[in-house]
Amino acid sequence: MTRFATFAWSVATALGVVSTVHAQAPVPSADAPPAVSALWIERDVMFNFMGNTSYYSCDGLRDKVRLVLRQLGARPDLKVTARNCMRQSGPEWAPAVRIVAAFPAEATPELLAELAASAPERELVARVGGKPATEATAQFPARWKRVEFRSSRIDDIENGDCELMEQLRRSVFDQIGVRVLEYAVNCVPRQLTLGAVRMTVEVLEPVPPGPDPVQ
Repeated sequence: MTRFATFAWSVATALGVVSTVHAQAPVPSADAPPAVSALWIERDVMFNFMGNTSYYSCDGLRDKVRLVLRQLGARPDLKVTARNCMRQSGPEWAPAVRIVAAFPAEATPELLAELAASAPERELVARVGGKPATEATAQFPARWKRVEFRSSRIDDIENGDCELMEQLRRSVFDQIGVRVLEYAVNCVPRQLTLGAVRMTVEVLEPVPPGPDPVQ
């Protein structure tokens, strides 16, 4: 269990009533969207959280943000680093995290042109970091999938995370290529609301390789 701390000024909290948000990946269907060519694009994003109802420790905010990013298809080597930490433990007034994570992005002509223009700088950074210089331009098939966040099911995200989800959508989702299809988040200051989060998004995910053909 992480050192996550959520403080809510509500009767529901006093009574220990907790409802959680569930992120659910879709089941593949016969009418799945066609695959597109994609690349891993690394994003470097600063996220500052300001809560009216819920407060997080630095470790708690870091772990919650990491959990959401994994649901949204971040590559496993993502890094989420806590910032603005004024105390060793317990809730902070205004914690922040730095997100360094790669997400699939469609290999559009505009993106390929942007990568070509930044190739010299990218190759230098790759050599310094000990990564292959071709990694940023390696393409792979990917499909859009839906991810649902619902507060009526059991998972690791609680109704107290309503403000967090709202602020992530506003400050982070666009920067990492998340499409918001449905958004009905009901955050009431200083009060927990059951079923507060109802959000559906679309993200690109790599198409898993098929079985090798039988010789």
